[in-house]
Amino acid sequence: MAERRDWLKGLLIVTLLMLGFALKAALIEPPSPPSRTAAGQFDTNRAVVRLQRILGDQRPHPVDSEADDAVRGRLLSELQRMGLDPAVQDATDCSEYPRSRIVSCSRVRNVVVTIPSKAAGSHLLLNAHYDSTPAGPGAGDDGIGVATLLEVASILHDASPARPVTLLFNEGEEFGLNGSSAFVRSPLARQINSLINIDARGVTGPAIMFETNEPNAAALNAYAQAARRPFANSLSTDFARLIPNTTDVVEFKPNGWTLLNFAVVGNETRYHSPGDTVAALNRASLYHVGSEVLALTRVMADRPNPSQAASGRSVFTDIAGRVFIELPLVLAALLMVLLLIAAGAISWRNRALGKPLLLSAGMFLAGSIAAAFVAFLATLVRPGDFWRAYPLASYLAVYAVVLAAMTFVSGRWGRGIDRSRVRAAAWMLILIVGAALSLAVPGALIFFLFGPALAVAGLALQSRWPSGARLLTITAIVVQFLMFAELVALMEMLLIDGPLWAVAPIAALMSLPALIEIRASQTHAALALAATLGLGFWIAALLLPHGSVERPASFNIDYFRRADRGEASWGIATKQAPLPRGLPGEWHRGTLAYNGRERWISKAPLVQTPEPNARIVKTEGVGSGRRVLIALSPGGGDAVAIRFDESTKIVGLGLPNAVERVPSSGEPKKATLRCLGRSCDGFVIEAVFTNRKPLKVELLSYRFDLPAAARELQAARPKNAIPQYAPDSTITLTRTML
Repeated sequence: MAERRDWLKGLLIVTLLMLGFALKAALIEPPSPPSRTAAGQFDTNRAVVRLQRILGDQRPHPVDSEADDAVRGRLLSELQRMGLDPAVQDATDCSEYPRSRIVSCSRVRNVVVTIPSKAAGSHLLLNAHYDSTPAGPGAGDDGIGVATLLEVASILHDASPARPVTLLFNEGEEFGLNGSSAFVRSPLARQINSLINIDARGVTGPAIMFETNEPNAAALNAYAQAARRPFANSLSTDFARLIPNTTDVVEFKPNGWTLLNFAVVGNETRYHSPGDTVAALNRASLYHVGSEVLALTRVMADRPNPSQAASGRSVFTDIAGRVFIELPLVLAALLMVLLLIAAGAISWRNRALGKPLLLSAGMFLAGSIAAAFVAFLATLVRPGDFWRAYPLASYLAVYAVVLAAMTFVSGRWGRGIDRSRVRAAAWMLILIVGAALSLAVPGALIFFLFGPALAVAGLALQSRWPSGARLLTITAIVVQFLMFAELVALMEMLLIDGPLWAVAPIAALMSLPALIEIRASQTHAALALAATLGLGFWIAALLLPHGSVERPASFNIDYFRRADRGEASWGIATKQAPLPRGLPGEWHRGTLAYNGRERWISKAPLVQTPEPNARIVKTEGVGSGRRVLIALSPGGGDAVAIRFDESTKIVGLGLPNAVERVPSSGEPKKATLRCLGRSCDGFVIEAVFTNRKPLKVELLSYRFDLPAAARELQAARPKNAIPQYAPDSTITLTRTML
């Protein structure tokens, strides 16, 4: 009877874990808009109507284009209709692309309006950008920010804030943060001490607060007071600092303002694509962004100097968007040390630091490695991001492999080890991993305190109060799973391009405390269930369509002409997915000179395309080097770029007398300046070199459409596939000496 009970217990644990993985997305569902909106509340319907008016026919409207002029005109009309008096800041800007050797230039027209206040004082800035990429209409990125700012402006205008609130609708964010860069040089920027920024990397999901200034305690103090449905954690904000971040906050952060940065990141398949439409924008996501920003605006507007509200650095997380937990970093670190000491003492007493700890580590590593290996094999069977349309099936397949591998290791090497010893070792391992991770990203501390604290208390009471210890252990397992589950759900949202296995280590950690409760001698049924589920989900993942109406596949077509060689090629980027059958031409994998991204390549007919050109306007010696003014032209294209040979010793690129520093090494290897928009025809730049050698350069012209010869390829584009990140384009490259 006991064996049968343990056998059923194993099945139940695996079933509950898989159900938890399947349902975890419910933890990050944004709240639905109310059926009725009271005065002073965020009105989602009104915000959508305004956004529809501003976007008009929903054409792409990149910086310095006629389409963006039209969007700006409608935006100004909306603000004036509210009784506000917006101004337009017209500037030309060149900005260094974050952590790269690229300088991006464009002419921008920022729309700026200040809401009258009850008293003078430093301004609170609300920022969003109104330009889109050339690939799509930008209803999410950043129409969601524009709609939010307009609705907040209308509400604040009816009830004056305690201090001035300035709204910046900037242009040129998508190309190189040019609008925000231009704004921080304006006199008004010197009157600002706090910022709320809104951006998007998708069209669904909650309003995630993913970035603050450092130290963050003052910003979090305002957020904690304002948030009605908080979605934020300090691990995300730490990663935002570590990875390349290309929101406007890059330009704002050096000013030392108290800031909070919001974004929605759900369904990234529509991000920077023709699918980023008003119809695709989730109304609940818009409501959540708008209501959270409105509440935070009111709180921060009531604080003349928000930085004085609190000091220091905190770690924090929400739980299912219902509870917000914040701890000073020093206190969190102290609690971690105490938990490690207590868990270590209990593990020593229970003789858990030898074979039981090795078993726990083996289960963790086996789950992580097995999932990564199987996911790798799956990409060999079906190359490309095959999970794009139906990611849940693929992720459940990964989680099932994690559980199967961990259960196998437990059954194979865990026999004869008392479960109380393994239990102590498992929680000890979780604390060790948490402490190690927190050394690199301190924000992770918050995820390794509450579950382990309950578990350590249960372990301490194991002999004196068994029933209480069991209750604490079960509660610890549930709490740890819930805290990690929300984190994993957010990772799934962000990892639209994979790798699938990236969630496996966290899945192994959150499953370990439950799996070690299965008696090692009775793991057969649990292993069989996990393996069967894994096989079934992998089969489904490999058979389901690559793209769907809701989540289209990525399929970009480029025409590339080498003007210096008289050659032309087609390039199709599918993110490693195979081409559809019957596509005309002979295709092979490779790269083309304009981009290092691997794509499918075929020979193309030679047709006339815009040809870029450059000429030296002025040159003068600067020490052993020289300063050169160069006039660029896209030759009738929409954008132009100049790339300098790797051997060129370049130290600065940009506007005359205002160059941006270019790192001596990094990516790309060829230092590049690019310009987008009508103002690029005859655009004069300055380049500063440390020597006086002749300049070997590559010039590229981009036109955001294809020649007539591409119609057959466009017609063969698979159903439910669209261009992403860039439109179908005609690119011309030529090499020359200056």
